[in-house]
Parts: sequence; structure tokens; C-alpha cells
Amino acid sequence: MKPLINRSAVFLTAGLLVAGTGAISKTTEAQASDIRGTLTFAGDTEIPKGQIKIYIEDTAIKESTRELTTQTHLKSSGKSKAIDFSVTRPANVQASPTLRIIAQLQRPDGWLLAQGSTKIKSGKLLDIVFYKTMY
Repeated sequence: MKPLINRSAVFLTAGLLVAGTGAISKTTEAQASDIRGTLTFAGDTEIPKGQIKIYIEDTAIKESTRELTTQTHLKSSGKSKAIDFSVTRPANVQASPTLRIIAQLQRPDGWLLAQGSTKIKSGKLLDIVFYKTMY
């Protein structure tokens, strides 16, 4: 009597499963939907109390529509030296060297206290440093 499954079929099936799993995980990594990072204040001091707005901007666009639609809002209590953030990458935005992420710290009355930005790097945690805004 001949066995229903031979050894070469088992190895072939296992190899295909491993190859398929690796390809799927690499595709998922490349299309990460969240951009994550940490906000700090220049001089390693506490981030002042206020409202934080984080958004993505394309510097290649010369119009007033440079700011893309995704925004994240956080609050600073004035007691932290670092704040972690996460921004959802818009589905229609492709990785580009002209994309940057901008964070602005405002007082409750709307005055801009500090701002920082950095280029978006795929798959890496970003560090944005707030610098005091001068008027």
C-alpha cells in the first residue's frame, strides 16, 4: 500500500507556507499605517502646558493645501519632559522625501508657544524637538 502523503510533498508545502508568511509580514511592515515618535523640548526641559497639534505636510506642494488632512491633538500638562505620539498615515499618501511631520504647541488662547518638525522615515520612531517660537 502506497502512503497518501509522501515526504517531498510535506517539505514543499512547509516551504511554501514559510515563504508566504515572510512575504506577507514584509508587506505589512512596509505599509504601516501609524507614524510614531516622541516629542521633547529644546534644552531637555519640561514641555510647557498647552494643546499640541501634530500633522503631516508635503513641502513639494506650493499651494495652501500643503497640510494633509490627518491631524492628531494632544494635551501637555506642563510636567512631562517627553510625550509619545501616534499619527495615522493617510491611505492616499505615498512615502516621499518631501513629507514631514510637524508639531505645534499652543496656549489655550491660541498663541503659538513652540514648534518642531522632522522628515518622515518609514518604519522608524521619530523624534521631534519643540523650539520656542519668537514673535
